[in-house]
Amino acid sequence: MPRFVEYPGQKMHRFTEPTPIPSTVSIIAVFVEGWEIECCGTPPVVGQDTTWMLTFVEADAEPDMALPAGARWDRDSRIVTAGGVQAYWLNPDNTPPANARGYFSGTRHGGIAPADIRATTGRVLGLQLESWQYRLIDQMWQPVPSTRILRRVPRSPKWFARDLDTTGRVESGVLMEVAVLTPQ
Repeated sequence: MPRFVEYPGQKMHRFTEPTPIPSTVSIIAVFVEGWEIECCGTPPVVGQDTTWMLTFVEADAEPDMALPAGARWDRDSRIVTAGGVQAYWLNPDNTPPANARGYFSGTRHGGIAPADIRATTGRVLGLQLESWQYRLIDQMWQPVPSTRILRRVPRSPKWFARDLDTTGRVESGVLMEVAVLTPQ
């Protein structure tokens, strides 16, 4: 598991308390569903390392980031790699990696990703807790569009709040900004 060595001259991140990172990193957005952390994930903490199996999710909405520089996609395995990042990417439209926009989804359970995908480890630079307003529609609780709130937190909860009776808000997961060390 790569560890970050702190030394003078490292870049400092501007959105949270200063988190030293080497200059040879890829900064990626990773969303992790709350149930993943509740089930068997270690709650991420700003300034500490975190490890997840990743799937790249193409999206035009936030978080909307490019793949790290130099990303390569293998059509047969459907795995995209860039530095220390490895992720499953279905890529049904054969989008060139340089044009892809979206975010990474983190899992411990594999989901649709192949079993042999390597987990990606990185330092958490920023962490936002996602919550949605829910409403009972046709006897089903459903998220209300445009009610998503992202709130900066120093650490993820282990258990996510679900207050449908009083406020109607549900904490659904965490969006992390992660620095992944590029192997030398």
